[in-house]
Amino acid sequence: MDYLTFALVMLMAQFSPGPDMLLLLRNGVNHPLRAGLYTVLGIGCGLTVHTTLALTGVAVIFRQSPAAARILGAAGGLYLLWLAWKLLRSVLQKPVAAAATGSSLAEMSDCAAFLQGLITNLLNPKAALFLLSSLAAAMGPNPDLVRKLIFAAIILGQALVFWSLFVWLLKLPDAAFLYRRSERLLNTLFGLGLLALSLHSLWLAASGG
Repeated sequence: MDYLTFALVMLMAQFSPGPDMLLLLRNGVNHPLRAGLYTVLGIGCGLTVHTTLALTGVAVIFRQSPAAARILGAAGGLYLLWLAWKLLRSVLQKPVAAAATGSSLAEMSDCAAFLQGLITNLLNPKAALFLLSSLAAAMGPNPDLVRKLIFAAIILGQALVFWSLFVWLLKLPDAAFLYRRSERLLNTLFGLGLLALSLHSLWLAASGG
């Protein structure tokens, strides 16, 4: 899969509704910018663990058993297809209300913000499953070290840069409101991206490519 395509899919995934985004939205809106940035750092550290495990697992499976790699690719494609169906279906439903904004900002220690982000990400099994499925679909068989490092840089680099920008933008007037207004659009874009990725993974599994 093309690096740019994967980057766009991951970007939409990182901004789709979920535990990480809800925590960033809550801390970004209700606490000072510093707390939001430390939350980003904590989530990024958790994402590093998930990414490392996903890359290692995919590499081992591909190297030891091509048949298992095809099975993993098919399973990942079906899982991504299920996620795409759920997100696209949610477009027709009423979005869940996000955290309410407050008139004053509550202080939060750097450690507390970091641990909140780290624990939220580490205890989110969907993050690990999504990364494993996405990487299985995107990297292809026998990825070399450079290719794996590029995918890891895309995942972690985008997360740190764009999430930090997101919590900074939440400090601008009406930014949180505009984000909630765009929730359905984000779900639609991410759902379509997942659909394309799932079909690509299923095609590779079926063709043995």
